[in-house]
Amino acid sequence: MADCILSSLGHIDHQYSFKKVDDDFFNINKLPCLKMVAASLYIPKNNPKKPLGEDAHFIYESYQTIGVADGVGGWAKMGIDAGIYARKLMRNSLIATNNEPKGHVNPKRVLQEAYKNTSFEGSSTACIITLDKEKNTVYAANVGDSGFFLIRKGKVIYKSPIQQRGFGCPYQLGKCKDNSSVAHEMELIVEKDDILIVGTDGMLDNMNESEIEKIVRKGIDRKLKAEELVRKIGKAALYNSFNRFADTPYARAAKREGLSQTHKGGKIDDITVIVAYIN
Repeated sequence: MADCILSSLGHIDHQYSFKKVDDDFFNINKLPCLKMVAASLYIPKNNPKKPLGEDAHFIYESYQTIGVADGVGGWAKMGIDAGIYARKLMRNSLIATNNEPKGHVNPKRVLQEAYKNTSFEGSSTACIITLDKEKNTVYAANVGDSGFFLIRKGKVIYKSPIQQRGFGCPYQLGKCKDNSSVAHEMELIVEKDDILIVGTDGMLDNMNESEIEKIVRKGIDRKLKAEELVRKIGKAALYNSFNRFADTPYARAAKREGLSQTHKGGKIDDITVIVAYIN
């Protein structure tokens, strides 16, 4: 969770699937029709004043679209719960996705519409990802330091870039200097059996690529379902967040900034993880 200000939808854990319309008889050159099977885990950090935490997310089965958001914690200094903004942003993203044509969701357009309709105090990072079944690509729009890994055969082949102005100061939507126009767009070709690991910085700051790869490879070997793999990753991120001696991305970033004495090991934060199998 970032502390810099620039001026959940609760626990979901489901598996999703779709019926395939088999028209290969009429078009032998048609690409195989992929689908995204997703599950999520949300672990808010222990804060009695904010039992829902400051993360939010959604999985929209029929539109093959998922999203995560992380409210910027620095607003707490002014008595503002940025988690409310993050939850409203994701709810409005869900509504905006519903207004998109099925199979042709534009994540940046979704963020633009959600941002326009979210007027609460606060700000949040955000990442929206959709599967285009006609092109066999995932299309994503990201603002800030939430993001995702694309894994193929147990190896990370792509990690979304982080948008930040400095340590703990990500780009963010809301009552701040940024708006949805800063969203970084990505389009990636996907294959059957690829895996997307999506999360807020509570996961990304506490998990190295090699650690995620190790957990995913074990999951593949054991034929774990998405809801089982997401629990493995979430629990590992939670463990690392409390480990003051862990060699985490957060600790290494702090060291580069000369903050290694005050920012050691993992980072205690709200943790959101979505695992999406491409089948």
